[in-house]
Amino acid sequence: MFVFGDGWAAYEGPCAAHDSHAHVAVQLTAARSGLVHLAADRGRELWGEALILAPRVRHRMPSNTDVVLLVYVETHTPLASKLVALIAPDDAGPAPPIVRDRLLSNEPTDQIMRGLKADLGEATRVLDPRLEWALLRASQSPAPGTIARAASALDLSTARLRALAQAQLSAPLSQWLLWRKLERSGRALAAGAPLSEAALAGGFADQAHLNRTMKRMFGVTPFEAAQVVRPSDKRSVQ
Repeated sequence: MFVFGDGWAAYEGPCAAHDSHAHVAVQLTAARSGLVHLAADRGRELWGEALILAPRVRHRMPSNTDVVLLVYVETHTPLASKLVALIAPDDAGPAPPIVRDRLLSNEPTDQIMRGLKADLGEATRVLDPRLEWALLRASQSPAPGTIARAASALDLSTARLRALAQAQLSAPLSQWLLWRKLERSGRALAAGAPLSEAALAGGFADQAHLNRTMKRMFGVTPFEAAQVVRPSDKRSVQ
């Protein structure tokens, strides 16, 4: 089951072993039974009922897990900053009880996320208004050149806009835009769209471009991801 919320996306279901990858979101991983096992960069092995990974940490799941909850929290949100602070100075580690207990509850994912925000005392995070406007415009238009066009409209250099994004999103603007494109494709896949239509929905040049990008950022191809949300699997899709 895929679920999308304000500043986050989540998947709950079986999870097959997958390739090493990295993405620009904070990742929460929780096993519905037993322990979850992640192999991170620099030879690190992580085990736990629930884990937190900071953005851009390369990792993979070496073995199949019967049922796992994966939550991706976007870096520009206050919740992402709170979660990363909980494992600092490390960039990957077991989730403390305040997060673990929420993730292991039987609540729907949207309730889990509301509970995490309340538990961690999420405050409002104010982005530079220029960056906020640029992100809105860029997220609405996946066409090539959107960064340059947004910078020009703001009377900023492209380099300056990219620097603002790096400072406030903790990720390159180009990677944030790829995440937005994958989100649009993911929503289409969750709704049952064919892979070719999901690629177009995300603003990718073609299905092959979507394949390469999803493989690089999630360790799986769209076809592999689609197998867990097709109606024939008899799982619910939101």
